[in-house]
Parts: sequence; structure tokens; C-alpha cells
Amino acid sequence: MRKTLLIAASALAASVISSQAGVYSQNIVGYVNVPITQAYGNYFLACPFTVGVSNGANEIFGTSLPVGTTISVWTGTTFAGAYFDDTDPAGFGTAVQWYDEASDSIPVAAPVLPVGQGFLMVPSGKLTNTFAGAVAINVGTSNNMAFTHAYANYFVGCAVPYGGYVTNGNNSTGGPNLNNLPVGTTVNFWTGTTFAGAYFDNTDPAGFGTGTVWYDEASDSIPQPCPQVTPGYSFLLIPAAPFTWTTGL
Repeated sequence: MRKTLLIAASALAASVISSQAGVYSQNIVGYVNVPITQAYGNYFLACPFTVGVSNGANEIFGTSLPVGTTISVWTGTTFAGAYFDDTDPAGFGTAVQWYDEASDSIPVAAPVLPVGQGFLMVPSGKLTNTFAGAVAINVGTSNNMAFTHAYANYFVGCAVPYGGYVTNGNNSTGGPNLNNLPVGTTVNFWTGTTFAGAYFDNTDPAGFGTGTVWYDEASDSIPQPCPQVTPGYSFLLIPAAPFTWTTGL
């Protein structure tokens, strides 16, 4: 009954809509510490704040990354990445820090990592990164992510730096507000070796009662707890039909 999960993702950047008329808007600043404990492990992250001018990796991470760390974003067909090296391996000058993932002789722009877009980091050493900046959604505004294709793979993070159940919150209270999902939508998190997920079905397919809405990805007879998000990390969302995800403050 369930479709096989594809370990792939479609990068989706969040877009902030304008403030409601007559509502005072104010930025909120904060920080989130994300420990990176394994060299050359796969870390699926998302920057939860607006940082600098462009949310570039150079603004988010500065020069704190271990040399050889790669950051990759999903293009729709593959992961495209750049790696960090501030030792000027090709003699371009110390200002060149990012290179094509396959070659240290091809400089590239620092990856841009907007709030709401997931990315893959493969660090060459341990580090604890502190994401610090302004919450992308001003007080009194909302953020919309449009998922336009059923059963496409979207690699995303919550536009609000919130930790907890994906169903908490609404359009204005600061939670993820992943409510009213199309039946059959899956939410998947990286375990360190694979993506593990739960799918949403509020039709009570196995007769457990209307309070049971999350099930094992492979079976609608095994109920699961509601998934939880963690600030600084991204997840893989596969919607069963087009829908719009709205978060707000």
C-alpha cells in the first residue's frame, strides 16, 4: 500500500509574506547550538535564522568549518555541493574559501541556505555550530511553503525555530503547524544511516480511534507517536497531494 521511500529531496526555500495591516512587526533574535560529533557523517540541517545579507554559508559558518567540509543542496535530481578550504590550495588568494565539490581548482560561490531549505553537511571534523540571527518571520506575519507536487520529495526545515511535535501551533503561535496534511503524507527524519518516517492518516484505517493519526510508514496497522522537529535540523516531507504549509508568529 505504501510507496517505497526514495532517499532524495527537493530543496524548498521559505518566502516571508508581508505583515498584516495594522499589526506591529518586530524581529526576534536567537541562537541554536547544533553539535556535529562525527567526522564525515551525514548531517541533514536547516538554518533556523536569517543571517547576514544572503544566508550564505560564509555568513552562517564563517571560517569555523574544518577544511574539507562539504555542504550540498538538492537540485531536483542530485545533490550539488561545495567544500570549504581556507588554505588557498590553488593560489587564488585567501578570499577564496569555497570550491567545487570535485575539484579544489574551481572556486565557487558560498552555498546559499535560506530559512526553510534543508541541506546536507558532511564535516571533515567535529564541531559545534551556533546558528545565530533573526527569526525569519516577524511578529504578526506568516510564512507559506507551497508543496505543488504529490509524492515529490521536499527537504525542508521549520521556518520557526521550534522544537516539538509537528502538529503544535497554528498560523500565529509559532509552532510547526503541520496540521490538515493530505492523508498518506509522510514525515521522515535521518537516523544516521537511513530515513525513518511516519505517515499521516486521520481516517482511522485500523479502527484505533480518531485520536490515532500517525502510522508506521510501511503499515497502517501500527500506530506511531507524532513526529517531532528539532531546531537546526531538516526533514524529508513527501506530501500525498499539493498543499501549503503556513507558519507564523
